[in-house]
Amino acid sequence: MHAALRLAALMSLPLLPLVASCGEQSPASKPAPAPTSPIEATPEAPTTSAPIAAPTAAPTAAPEVKPEAKPETPAAPANPTYTTRGEVVTLPGIDGDALKLHHERIPTFANKSGTIGKDSQGKPGMKPMVMPFGKAPSVSYEGLKVGDKVSVVFEVNWAAERPDQRIVITKIDKLPNDTALDFEGQPSINAPKPTSAPKEPK
Repeated sequence: MHAALRLAALMSLPLLPLVASCGEQSPASKPAPAPTSPIEATPEAPTTSAPIAAPTAAPTAAPEVKPEAKPETPAAPANPTYTTRGEVVTLPGIDGDALKLHHERIPTFANKSGTIGKDSQGKPGMKPMVMPFGKAPSVSYEGLKVGDKVSVVFEVNWAAERPDQRIVITKIDKLPNDTALDFEGQPSINAPKPTSAPKEPK
């Protein structure tokens, strides 16, 4: 009985270190420590964000300087045109190259500055008078004679150098002989001349 117990004790001795070793892992079998991540290995340095610069306004462009516009030269006004009636006083010839007319009042006639003036009686325009007229190349005086009554269209060019070129007839029409013209009291070339009785010899 004692022998059996002793044998059993002997047989159990070698097993104790083996059993004891079963609970431990050899250094080779121990799992290697997990690699430390860069974040874990190096403590993160406190980040100091750079100060955000305040938005700067875009540089203001200098205002565009436009060249000073030169005042436009006003276009020269067209030569004014008028219509009037009158009677032929003289034809071009010995007395000159102009046709002289005794014309009626021209109420819309304006002076060189474009202003319609008034005469001594307060009436506008040009009063009846005898004045010379130039002639446009397209106009013909053929068939006219002194005393004929006519209607004329004439153009005024204040810039003309010669007087006979400043007032130029551009159209002329003969009127009936019985046309009544108003010269505002001035005598007509067709008015009968006063006749004086012959003086009796003393």
